[in-house]
Amino acid sequence: MGAFLIKDMMLLLRDRYELIILLAMPFLLIAILGFSLRGIFSGDLEALEMDVALVAEDNEAQGIEAVQKSVDGMGLPQEAEQALKQAAESASPQTMLISLLNSEGIRDLVTTERMGREQAEESLEAQAVDAVIILPEGFTQSALNNMLLGARGGTQLELLAADGSSPKSEVLASILEEFVRSVNFESSISRLSGAGEPVEISGGIETITAQDPITSFQYYTIGMAVMFVLFVGSAVARQANLEQRQMVFERIRLSNRPPVLYLSSKAIAAAAIVSVQLMLLFGLSTLLFQTFAVDSWDFWLGIALISVVLAVSVGCLAAFMVALTLRVESDAVPAIFSAGVISLMAFVGGSFVPLDGMPESIRTIGSWTPNGAALSAYFFWMLDPDVHQLSGPLARICAVGVLFLAAALALFPRKGGAA
Repeated sequence: MGAFLIKDMMLLLRDRYELIILLAMPFLLIAILGFSLRGIFSGDLEALEMDVALVAEDNEAQGIEAVQKSVDGMGLPQEAEQALKQAAESASPQTMLISLLNSEGIRDLVTTERMGREQAEESLEAQAVDAVIILPEGFTQSALNNMLLGARGGTQLELLAADGSSPKSEVLASILEEFVRSVNFESSISRLSGAGEPVEISGGIETITAQDPITSFQYYTIGMAVMFVLFVGSAVARQANLEQRQMVFERIRLSNRPPVLYLSSKAIAAAAIVSVQLMLLFGLSTLLFQTFAVDSWDFWLGIALISVVLAVSVGCLAAFMVALTLRVESDAVPAIFSAGVISLMAFVGGSFVPLDGMPESIRTIGSWTPNGAALSAYFFWMLDPDVHQLSGPLARICAVGVLFLAAALALFPRKGGAA
């Protein structure tokens, strides 16, 4: 076993091309992605700041007056009439929208300017503004009739954008959709409760952890690390295919050495390389970019635990790829894995972008990939260093590793070529 292990380690360390892929490439991507996206991850939304034209074709005062006259003809008790009239004044959707756009959390992101429709469209075409919000004629009256009196129909806001798929347009559309959803929800509660005015829903945002939010360098250091460890599996399988062509594997089988020692040495060598790879990536990122704290032994012990479990799982993956490569006697297995499968696993595992907005099916699949489960484990440990939180992700990493190992043993050629 020792001779096999030394041989495999030396073969991997002598391959400069593989070393560049395993060490230099992830570090380069960490630097590029960390610097380019650090504003968004740190909460600096300067890249999403936008100028918006607000076109109010609706006469708010006339709309409120029309609703109040409608209340007069409903034959309600005087106290109920007075409450609805006051609600019409205080719950005008136009006023609420303008207040939202001028609120502390939004005004730093969205700068609004009132314009006529023609001027707004010209400004949008000239790219002087990023979007146009239009309050159509009758907006206030229709909205209040729906909110206070339960009338059918309602009205709609109009949003014009030069590029509807741009991040700025998507953010603004999300703000407006949330505004409409909140107004409708509050109005429904108000009508169901019998209140004479819209229910005010109070609340706030609570932080579930005292830790600082994850930075772009932290995210992509971990994301690229768990992605590029997968390339170790294809590198080991590629070396096994070369040895098969050079009859090395056949000579090992003829030497009466148990063939499983060959497979074991490949798995252990892959796990060792992954451990060194993770140590170097985390260490260099910390030294050059101050990604992680250097004075917390408990933090680094948790990182080491996750890294060891991930390294063993990748070693099992490497063993599976070696067995499959020797079985099909072709270099197609490592080629396909490194060219496409790794990218797919990295995507569903969250190495490129967070999966919060992805469908549940993709998040579930990603959580059962070695890289996706390791990514979750690292983030759990960074946000809340509680070893109990690691049980789920680490159990998934181990389970996938066992499956790879079982498949490797089933596929690995024995003496005489029989499985």
